[in-house]
Amino acid sequence: MRSLTYDVVVVGLGPAGASLVYLLRNSGLRVAGIDWVGPEGVWGKPCGDAIGAGHFDRNGLPHPSGEALMQVVNGALVYSPSEEGVLRLVGEGAGYMIDRNKYGLSLLREAQKRGVDIYFKSRASHPIIEDIKVTGVKVHSEDLGDIEFKAKIVVDATGSGGALRRKLPKDWLIVENPPETDFVVAYRKVVEVNYEIENPDHIRLYFNENIAPGGYWWLFPKGKNVANIGLGIQMGRGYPHPAKVYREVLAKRPDVGGEVRVISEAGAKIPTRRPSNTMVWNGFITIGDSAYTVDPIHGGGMGYAMTAAKHASEAIIKAFQNNDFTLRGLWTLNLGYMKTTGAKQAALDVLRQFLQTLSNEEIEWAIKKGLAGAEEVISVFGEGEFSMTAGFLEKLNVVVKLIGKPSLLMKLMNVNDYMKRVKSLYKSYPEDPDELPTWITKVDSLYKEYKGALNIPF
Repeated sequence: MRSLTYDVVVVGLGPAGASLVYLLRNSGLRVAGIDWVGPEGVWGKPCGDAIGAGHFDRNGLPHPSGEALMQVVNGALVYSPSEEGVLRLVGEGAGYMIDRNKYGLSLLREAQKRGVDIYFKSRASHPIIEDIKVTGVKVHSEDLGDIEFKAKIVVDATGSGGALRRKLPKDWLIVENPPETDFVVAYRKVVEVNYEIENPDHIRLYFNENIAPGGYWWLFPKGKNVANIGLGIQMGRGYPHPAKVYREVLAKRPDVGGEVRVISEAGAKIPTRRPSNTMVWNGFITIGDSAYTVDPIHGGGMGYAMTAAKHASEAIIKAFQNNDFTLRGLWTLNLGYMKTTGAKQAALDVLRQFLQTLSNEEIEWAIKKGLAGAEEVISVFGEGEFSMTAGFLEKLNVVVKLIGKPSLLMKLMNVNDYMKRVKSLYKSYPEDPDELPTWITKVDSLYKEYKGALNIPF
């Protein structure tokens, strides 16, 4: 069998993998990127295609431009189940609706210019394991046949299936098997519609348990007459497949059913949970959906994948400087991600599990009362006590709105307490890999306690 040797091999060239090879392009390392699709399929996972502008600056990536930029996003409209209640949310800065394929290819082409080797239509089958470390990956390429890629570091960025990670020894702590209820199955179409979309710079999210149980459905404009329309439904609870719901329910709406042309359509399994307990092992890294680096509330993964890629690039460069490719040598990836983005993600996972228990009636009430989402509610209770600050009256107003649902108020206070406890636990992520098993036990115990306290059935 033919063998090729690199310093780093990145398997999967979606948002995480493509960002990583781009960030490593000037590192002086020999880097290979591998994906089973051709150029036309790059970044092909179903997604709302929306991303905040800040992710690019924070992670050293170019902002989308030209054909990759389809629409600037200035806000979001969140609809109650009856659609009579609407929240208008404005972020701290603009966002973008992008052409994922064109943006992903732009990163890969720039990486190639700097010497990164890209192998399309090449499917990774198994990690190569020697002793207790990963030393490469077996690949079948349509053009080159069977190849063994040898490397000091192998990166699994293959998506929620974790094509390489799931084939590692089961006693390695990087191997996890989360419950199906920590995922949604999503289906979306990008379509040209027969009407002009009002306010194309605002994305629309619709919460309705009768349509998208455990998730939501969306209509994200990509211009005045092109939209990304789809839905995500929680897995593991016997709900119907979202493609069926799209055909039988959503397509009957005039806005969704007014399609003139289908530009693309796809479905996929998407994680909506806290990150993997560890993203590194001996000679091995996992990032993106494979490591569950996503926003648990809405399942958006592009920005989180970019952040994970940035921390991974820094850990890889440091590992080569120290000539240490072990778990300990790559540990700075965990420290960088878990204590910041991971802590936020874990807290949102607590909130996500609570939100998935709410009925349409409770969602309707919350949106009509003008509760602008979790952060506003949490700000009321986050300090543990009220103080006479400039924001006191605003906070008091939120409490008044909650008085009509005292049981929900108590639950929210309980949720907020667990969010703070989980966030604190992640901010104290172990500095030493030897402490990881003890830390995992604490995390599992806290989530189990939380589910018991709020009667969460999944």
